[in-house]
Amino acid sequence: MIEISTQLQTDRLTAVVAFLAMGTSNARIEIYEGTRPVLGEEPTGERLASIVLVEPVGDIKDGVLTLTPTEEAIIETSGEATWARVLNGDGELAWDCDVSDLAGLGELRLPSTTLFAGGFTRLVSGVLA
Repeated sequence: MIEISTQLQTDRLTAVVAFLAMGTSNARIEIYEGTRPVLGEEPTGERLASIVLVEPVGDIKDGVLTLTPTEEAIIETSGEATWARVLNGDGELAWDCDVSDLAGLGELRLPSTTLFAGGFTRLVSGVLA
C-alpha cells in the first residue's frame, strides 16, 4: 500500500478544487438512481436532481476535502438516490461516488435518499480523501 505525505495529498486536493472551478458555470452534482455505471459511461438510471456547488467548493484540512453544503435544489424526478456524478463548470466529469442519507456511508450525503419530484434536496456533507 502506498502512503503519501499530507502535503502531497493537500496539493492533489488543491488540484481537484481548481479542476472543479474550471468553466463558465459552477461545478455541480448530478444525483441518480440505480446502479452506478463504469466511470464515464452513460447513466442507466434516471437523473433525480442536479445540485449546484457553491464557491468556494470546499475546504482542505488534514488531507481531506470537505465540500461546502449547498442551497436547496429542486428534485426533477422521483426515485431513490444511490450515486452521484460530479462535474466541473465546463460539464467535464470529475468523479462518480455513492450517495446516502446522514446515517449512511456515502461520500455524498443528502437529508434523505428518497426523493420526490417537485420537492427539494441539498448536499449536507461530502468528503474526498
